[in-house]
Parts: sequence; structure tokens; C-alpha cells
Amino acid sequence: VLLLDGSGSMSQSFGRHPHGFDAIMEMVRDWVTTLPLSGEKGIVGVNSQANSGKVRVGIIQFSGINAQGADPGRADAQATPAGIGSSGSLTGDLAELNADIDWQETNYYGGGTMIAKGLTDVAQMFHASPNDGRQRV
Repeated sequence: VLLLDGSGSMSQSFGRHPHGFDAIMEMVRDWVTTLPLSGEKGIVGVNSQANSGKVRVGIIQFSGINAQGADPGRADAQATPAGIGSSGSLTGDLAELNADIDWQETNYYGGGTMIAKGLTDVAQMFHASPNDGRQRV
């Protein structure tokens, strides 16, 4: 799972990119094309057979409110919502990953640097997938 900084600290221009978050997303898009993806769509969830040494990837952006939360309507972490790309799941499907990346780029937060909810969401993404045969990489 990629837990990406979507905070305001990524809002400065970076080379030819309007902000650093775009640069990170471009790197992620290039990187996933080099991975030995499993080919499984995010919908398989706990029924995954991804114990073949191939990988699935999830993307979560963290940013937003802190413990005092001035804006309770704004989340502090976001995976791709249901119905788009992987629907916020681990996926080994390149088309789903590209849709996830597109959505994250379009929905860059640029808020505070609050990572706690992002870490919780990462754990939940792993919990929603099988761990039989999972290998550390």
C-alpha cells in the first residue's frame, strides 16, 4: 500500500509540475507499469489467489484535519471511492491502478499533514485482503 503525502507541503512547484503531488503521482504511474502485477481486480478482496509472487497495490492519500478538527466534513485520508478504479482496495489490475492514480491526482487535498487516519486505512486495506502466502517485499 502506498501512503502518499497529500498535505499542503506538497503544493509547491516541483520541476515542470504545478506541485509536488503531481510529481509523486507521475512517478507512481511509471512505477506500477514495471511491477509484476497479479492481474486481479480489487473486487476479489479476500478471495484473492495472489500468492504467486505477483503483486497488488493500493493507494491512500493522507492530509486534512487534526485532532481538533476545524472542518469535520473533510477527511484526513482517502482511498479511491467505490465505483472508481479499485474502489479503495488492493488491485493487481493496471487499468484500475491508473484510474486510482487519476482520481488521486484530481482530488489532491493540500491540507494539514495528519497521517494517523492514513495508517488506519492502510491496516484496513490489508485486513480486507488475504494474508495466506503474502510475502514481504
